[in-house]
Amino acid sequence: MDVVVITFDGQIDDFPMLVQSVDNLISDGTHHLVIDLHTLPFINSAALGYLIKAQKSLEREGGEMVLARVQPAIQNILQITDLDKLFPSFEDVDEAVAYLGGDMSDSAAEGKRAVRSHNWR
Repeated sequence: MDVVVITFDGQIDDFPMLVQSVDNLISDGTHHLVIDLHTLPFINSAALGYLIKAQKSLEREGGEMVLARVQPAIQNILQITDLDKLFPSFEDVDEAVAYLGGDMSDSAAEGKRAVRSHNWR
Protein backbone atom coordinates (compact mmCIF):
# COMPACT_ATOMS: atom_id res chain seq x y z
CA MET A 1 0.00 0.00 0.00
CA ASP A 2 1.22 3.46 -0.89
CA VAL A 3 1.70 6.37 1.46
CA VAL A 4 -0.31 9.36 0.28
CA VAL A 5 0.91 12.85 1.15
CA ILE A 6 -1.72 15.59 1.20
CA THR A 7 -0.30 19.09 1.44
CA PHE A 8 -2.99 21.34 2.86
CA ASP A 9 -2.38 24.76 1.40
CA GLY A 10 -5.22 26.76 2.87
CA GLN A 11 -6.89 28.14 5.96
CA ILE A 12 -9.52 26.72 8.31
CA ASP A 13 -12.30 27.81 5.92
CA ASP A 14 -10.80 25.45 3.32
CA PHE A 15 -10.78 22.46 5.69
CA PRO A 16 -14.03 20.95 4.31
CA MET A 17 -12.29 20.43 0.96
CA LEU A 18 -9.53 18.54 2.75
CA VAL A 19 -12.17 16.44 4.51
CA GLN A 20 -13.70 15.48 1.18
CA SER A 21 -10.31 14.53 -0.26
CA VAL A 22 -9.37 12.41 2.77
CA ASP A 23 -12.76 10.68 2.79
CA ASN A 24 -12.40 9.86 -0.91
CA LEU A 25 -8.89 8.48 -0.42
CA ILE A 26 -10.00 6.30 2.50
CA SER A 27 -13.01 4.98 0.58
CA ASP A 28 -10.69 4.21 -2.36
CA GLY A 29 -8.52 2.03 -0.11
CA THR A 30 -5.75 4.37 1.04
CA HIS A 31 -4.53 3.32 4.49
CA HIS A 32 -1.43 5.46 5.10
CA LEU A 33 -1.77 9.24 5.02
CA VAL A 34 0.54 12.15 5.76
CA ILE A 35 -1.31 15.43 6.20
CA ASP A 36 1.04 18.40 5.76
CA LEU A 37 -0.53 21.30 7.68
CA HIS A 38 2.20 23.91 7.19
CA THR A 39 -0.22 26.73 6.23
CA LEU A 40 -2.86 26.12 8.89
CA PRO A 41 -2.28 28.56 11.79
CA PHE A 42 -5.02 27.15 14.07
CA ILE A 43 -7.60 24.39 14.17
CA ASN A 44 -11.15 24.31 15.49
CA SER A 45 -13.05 21.57 17.29
CA ALA A 46 -14.89 20.44 14.15
CA ALA A 47 -11.60 19.92 12.31
CA LEU A 48 -10.10 18.08 15.29
CA GLY A 49 -13.19 15.90 15.51
CA TYR A 50 -12.87 15.01 11.85
CA LEU A 51 -9.18 14.13 12.19
CA ILE A 52 -10.02 11.82 15.11
CA LYS A 53 -12.79 10.15 13.08
CA ALA A 54 -10.48 9.68 10.08
CA GLN A 55 -7.68 8.26 12.24
CA LYS A 56 -10.04 5.75 13.87
CA SER A 57 -11.33 4.71 10.45
CA LEU A 58 -7.79 4.17 9.17
CA GLU A 59 -6.82 2.23 12.29
CA ARG A 60 -9.74 -0.18 11.75
CA GLU A 61 -8.24 -0.94 8.33
CA GLY A 62 -4.72 -1.40 9.69
CA GLY A 63 -3.61 2.06 8.59
CA GLU A 64 -2.58 5.34 10.12
CA MET A 65 -2.55 9.07 9.55
CA VAL A 66 0.31 11.26 10.67
CA LEU A 67 0.74 15.02 10.62
CA ALA A 68 3.67 17.00 9.26
CA ARG A 69 4.85 20.59 9.67
CA VAL A 70 2.22 21.40 12.28
CA GLN A 71 2.14 25.02 13.41
CA PRO A 72 3.01 25.64 17.10
CA ALA A 73 -0.53 26.69 18.09
CA ILE A 74 -1.97 23.46 16.71
CA GLN A 75 0.79 21.37 18.28
CA ASN A 76 -0.03 23.02 21.61
CA ILE A 77 -3.72 22.11 21.24
CA LEU A 78 -2.79 18.52 20.41
CA GLN A 79 -0.60 18.31 23.52
CA ILE A 80 -3.15 19.92 25.86
CA THR A 81 -5.88 17.53 24.68
CA ASP A 82 -3.54 14.50 24.65
CA LEU A 83 -4.29 14.09 20.94
CA ASP A 84 -0.56 14.18 20.25
CA LYS A 85 -0.64 10.52 21.30
CA LEU A 86 -3.23 9.77 18.60
CA PHE A 87 -1.53 11.80 15.86
CA PRO A 88 2.20 11.32 15.47
CA SER A 89 3.56 14.67 14.31
CA PHE A 90 6.77 15.34 12.42
CA GLU A 91 8.77 18.45 11.58
CA ASP A 92 9.02 17.54 7.91
CA VAL A 93 7.20 15.41 5.37
CA ASP A 94 10.16 13.08 4.75
CA GLU A 95 10.21 12.04 8.42
CA ALA A 96 6.46 11.44 8.38
CA VAL A 97 6.68 9.32 5.23
CA ALA A 98 9.57 7.28 6.67
CA TYR A 99 7.56 6.68 9.87
CA LEU A 100 4.80 5.12 7.74
CA GLY A 101 7.31 2.93 5.91
CA GLY A 102 7.38 5.02 2.76
CA ASP A 103 10.24 5.77 0.43
CA MET A 104 10.40 9.23 -1.20
CA SER A 105 12.73 8.07 -3.99
CA ASP A 106 11.46 7.54 -7.53
CA SER A 107 11.60 3.77 -7.14
CA ALA A 108 10.69 2.55 -3.70
CA ALA A 109 13.20 0.21 -2.10
CA GLU A 110 12.12 -3.36 -1.49
CA GLY A 111 9.82 -3.57 1.50
CA LYS A 112 9.04 0.15 1.37
CA ARG A 113 5.81 1.83 0.35
CA ALA A 114 5.75 4.10 -2.67
CA VAL A 115 4.71 7.69 -1.99
CA ARG A 116 2.02 9.56 -3.89
CA SER A 117 1.09 13.20 -3.58
CA HIS A 118 -2.58 14.11 -3.69
CA ASN A 119 -4.09 17.45 -4.62
CA TRP A 120 -6.74 18.15 -1.99
CA ARG A 121 -8.56 20.82 -3.98
